[in-house]
Amino acid sequence: MEAPAGAFLYVMASAHKVDVGGLLAGNRQRLVVEDRVSLAPFEGVEFPEPAAIRLELHASGSLLEIEGSVDAKLRSVCVRCLGEIEDHVHVPVDEQVEGRPGLQDGPFGESNVLADDRLDVADLAAQLVCSAIPIGLLCKGAGKGICPRCGENRNLKTCECNGET
Repeated sequence: MEAPAGAFLYVMASAHKVDVGGLLAGNRQRLVVEDRVSLAPFEGVEFPEPAAIRLELHASGSLLEIEGSVDAKLRSVCVRCLGEIEDHVHVPVDEQVEGRPGLQDGPFGESNVLADDRLDVADLAAQLVCSAIPIGLLCKGAGKGICPRCGENRNLKTCECNGET
């Protein structure tokens, strides 16, 4: 991987936290971060492999500007037919995080992914991916679902009872 001209490539440590103190102090122009982060299951959705993260960070006054993308593979169950779903989610990242002290207090603070001068890349990725997953995942947009009487998956074959009660 090569950093863009004028950027510093940050190689991640195992903690998935990036020191952005230099950026916020105006010492560097850009910081490129590439990482792979394991995501915890969320609301019946599992992530079978680590999410791929590519971010470019730069400061604008007291704001930390974050651009890039997060890509994750997901596995879940279709809410209509209960079949297994494997899909991919691509989340474009265009965030601004306030770098001033006092706005970073607690998990619900304005800058909850920034603690002191450290950006928590794993937490940022988890928040972005989980917020991008639609409620009620479907394997097919026009899926027929399960027969309420006999339980047959109507996407695979027509049931004998035709759904009659």
